[in-house]
Amino acid sequence: MRPIVTAAEIADVDIRAQEEAKIPALLLMESAGLQAWQCLKGRLTDTDASLLFLAGAGNNGGDALVVSRYAYNDGYTNQTICLLDGRISPSSAVQRRIIEGYGIVMIEGKDVDQAVAHADWVIDGIAGTGLKGPLRPEASELVSLVNRSGVPVFSIDIPSGLGDLVAIDAPSVTATLTVTMGALKSAMFHPKTHGRCGEIVVVNPSFPPPMIEGLPTVAQIDDEALSLPPLKADDYKNSRGHVAIFGGSRAYSGALRLAGRSAFASRAGLVTLCCDEEIMEIAASEAPSVMVRSSHAVDPSPFDVLLVGPGWGSGRRALLRELFLSKKPMVLDADGITALAELIAAEGVPAHGPLIITPHLGELRRLASALGIADDHTPSGFFAMIEEMAGSLDALLVVKSSLVHIVGPTEGILVYEGSNPSLGVAGSGDVLGAIIAALWATSRDGLSAARGGVQVHQEAGRRAHEAEGYYDSERLIEYVARVVMEAER
Repeated sequence: MRPIVTAAEIADVDIRAQEEAKIPALLLMESAGLQAWQCLKGRLTDTDASLLFLAGAGNNGGDALVVSRYAYNDGYTNQTICLLDGRISPSSAVQRRIIEGYGIVMIEGKDVDQAVAHADWVIDGIAGTGLKGPLRPEASELVSLVNRSGVPVFSIDIPSGLGDLVAIDAPSVTATLTVTMGALKSAMFHPKTHGRCGEIVVVNPSFPPPMIEGLPTVAQIDDEALSLPPLKADDYKNSRGHVAIFGGSRAYSGALRLAGRSAFASRAGLVTLCCDEEIMEIAASEAPSVMVRSSHAVDPSPFDVLLVGPGWGSGRRALLRELFLSKKPMVLDADGITALAELIAAEGVPAHGPLIITPHLGELRRLASALGIADDHTPSGFFAMIEEMAGSLDALLVVKSSLVHIVGPTEGILVYEGSNPSLGVAGSGDVLGAIIAALWATSRDGLSAARGGVQVHQEAGRRAHEAEGYYDSERLIEYVARVVMEAER
């Protein structure tokens, strides 16, 4: 696990390092700049590379000037520095005085167009993690210019324009590589900001390690190796878990087939499809290994886990209410989430048994609206919203986007960095829901099933993309089975 913290927490560490550990601010800046340069230097292959440094007036700009100096000392003299106006911090003022003696070409913001066009790398030191609102107009225009250019960008600490309290649609740099100081920052892990950070590397600019290790976390990156307990020698279909899938409609009967196959690929011993009578024959013919029952006549009590919603269609509020009354462990997905939002809006949050909900961002907004939970469209607001929602629903949320966030009523937030757009294909969510349901049916532990399900899904997607290029969800299921088998330890 790797911790994710707020920018304010790291700013406090910076102050404590100066006051308690007696480390001068200039020494911290020097260390930050040196480590940032070492990180960038490993990506450069030619000392003739043209480097454009964009240095704001604050400490982030001072860090960029330290990088410039170390680069120059290592022979990377083909540099241009653009100094931005603003209130100059004391440490940044020192770095500006030092760099003036190097004779590096200095330009103003209005003259930066040609420098960007001829740059091999842009080093972004416009604004750091202390940003409380959108960039000023001059900086915002510069960010837009850099983003349009397609030139690789190296951001120091955070892509300029991102911040815990900054709206996610505010202008910000799209970086190729970000080196961040002390710890991962929560502003980098909103679904709409993470892709702007590129590769993220954490370095410690001489902060005493105990100060970082003791920080409260917003979330944690779950990078633990996937591991599933192997089946016992005497396991058989009844001991491997029975998953009932409530879903399907005349328009979306394929969702049932995908979910059923995925549950089997994830080690479920028995799968029953519960659907409208008008598609029972279709469901049975498409999936001969499963049992098929009418969703309006089946008793949920014999099943270990219910997966509710894949391809369900609209008008399912009454049936969902009945299924909640069974108090059976439930994975709620797709149209089941829409039905829950309708149920909440009409009647309030229903009583239920153990519950995992797997919304994408649109479904998350729908639930938030039904619950009256506000989202101020900042990274800080997003993390607060999903925590409040998990508590209000008494459920474990698996929030799907370019990242996956898992959060429960009492558990902290776990983040998964799949960043695999090939998984964004029709039916992929049905596959994930079924994996979680199947693992839950055998493990009896919802959090472990959610974590394992996300890891299996992402690893299967990675392998499918490497082997197939692009693929449909039926092909994805074949890789799910292999990943599950190899995860048994």
